[in-house]
Amino acid sequence: MKKTVVGLVVAGAALMGATSASALDAWSPSGKAYSYTRSNNDQVGLKLHERNVKAHADYYRTTDPSEYYTLWNKSGINQSTVYSGHGGRVTSLRTCNWVPDNDDDCSKFNRG
Repeated sequence: MKKTVVGLVVAGAALMGATSASALDAWSPSGKAYSYTRSNNDQVGLKLHERNVKAHADYYRTTDPSEYYTLWNKSGINQSTVYSGHGGRVTSLRTCNWVPDNDDDCSKFNRG
């Protein structure tokens, strides 16, 4: 029994090392919005931290590395979170505050 338990622990540790890269996250420059990956980096969440804020997360996936995806959160309700669908692993992520009639205020892309 002892050998079986040790074998399972070693196998589990090896599998943990083989999982995808660590999660990505990014705060908007003002700190009003926060985006992050979850579910093995194949889904993006975007959370608002203030009322009357609109923000978006831009991200690249392994399935289409030349075009970025955009996830919007326009709910304006404090601490509301929206999620993207599942897809290829997210490789780069940034968070932007929407600025009406101007360039949006975006963080740099964080790469995984």
